[in-house]
Amino acid sequence: MAVMKKTSYPVKDATSDLVLTIKPNDIAHAERKDNTACAAAHALCRQAGYREARVYRNVTYVRLGDGSWLRFRTPKDLYIEIMIFDRGGTMEAGEYKFTAPKGVYRLGHHAKPTGKKRRTGRKLSPHIVKNVRETAPKGKNHLAALFE
Repeated sequence: MAVMKKTSYPVKDATSDLVLTIKPNDIAHAERKDNTACAAAHALCRQAGYREARVYRNVTYVRLGDGSWLRFRTPKDLYIEIMIFDRGGTMEAGEYKFTAPKGVYRLGHHAKPTGKKRRTGRKLSPHIVKNVRETAPKGKNHLAALFE
């Protein structure tokens, strides 16, 4: 279990998966484009007893009773439901499996360099999904930006 040591924010990777059940009551009290008050955050606090939850596109942070944070991978099917809800649509209740980070997705692990990339052909610009919640901050001080 990797722990970030460079910051004062104790963030650990989850060691086991979590199956979350989102109920219609969680959806009724959810707010659009708010990662701390969405239906998944309400359901995490209700079902698993976490003090706080922050649901981003790819990663979910939950605060434990001792003040430390636990990190899960956000399921893709939940992210699609969140994207629909953030854009004004309706979200469906259901079960979603939050997985523990594995491999290069764990804290402190990086992908191995694969050498020089040679690209031929036309360079494509990435598709940017608009009008949805923000992504979790990245970079050197991403935890400070996330929890302050």
